[in-house]
Amino acid sequence: MVIELKEIHYSFTRKMKNQVIIKEILQGLNLSVTKAEFILITGPSGSGKTTLLQIIATMLHQKTGERILFGKNHSDEQSTQDLIPTRRKIGYLFQQPYLPPKMKIKDFIALQAMLSGIGIKSAEERAKSLLTEFDMMNFANNYPQKLSGGEKQRIALAGVLAKDIQLLLLDEPTGSLDSTNKSIIWEAITDLKEKGLTIIAVTHDVSITSLSDKTYELNYGILTRKGK
Repeated sequence: MVIELKEIHYSFTRKMKNQVIIKEILQGLNLSVTKAEFILITGPSGSGKTTLLQIIATMLHQKTGERILFGKNHSDEQSTQDLIPTRRKIGYLFQQPYLPPKMKIKDFIALQAMLSGIGIKSAEERAKSLLTEFDMMNFANNYPQKLSGGEKQRIALAGVLAKDIQLLLLDEPTGSLDSTNKSIIWEAITDLKEKGLTIIAVTHDVSITSLSDKTYELNYGILTRKGK
C-alpha cells in the first residue's frame, strides 16, 4: 500500500473580534491507494482538496488520525530531517508552478534531476529525454517568460518527474489551461500511470474521470467514492 489515511481530521482556529472560531477542513477522512493507481478527487473550491494533498505530502500534519506512507507511520508530527526519506519519494505539481526566470528550461530540469543524487551528465541526459517526451526539445534553451501557460506546466511536470519519485500529487494541473494543453497534460499523466507511477490529482475537470482508476468527491471535509 502506498497511502493509508485513517480518520484524518484537520482544522484551524482563528480569532474574530472576541470569538474563537474552529473551522473543520477534513472530517474523519479515509483513503487507501495502491501502487500504480490513478486517483482523481473532485469537489468545489474550499472543500479541502489542497489541504488533503499537503497532508499526504507531509507539508501539513493532521490534527488526529493515522497517516501511513510507503508502509511508514507518519501519524505523529516529525522533524523535517525524519521526513526527508519519505518526501524524496513524492513529487508535487502546484497549480501555478514556479520556474526560475533566469534559468534555461533544460538547466532547470537537469537541476531537479541532480537533486536525486545523480551526476551532471546523467542529469543532462534525463533532461533531454524528458524534453523530448513532452515535445519541448525545441524550447530547451528558452527562458520561462517565453513560454505559454501550457508550456510552463509541461516544463514544471517534467521537472517533478526528473526526480526519482514513486508518488505524484497534482493540484489542479490543468486549471488554467486551454483544451489543447489540457489534453497534452492528461495524456502525459495517464502514460505515467501505465509506467507504474502512483498518481493523485485534485481537479474541477470532471470530464477526465474516465481516465482514473477511482474517483472521489471531497465536499467540505467529507470524502465520498463516486462511480467506479
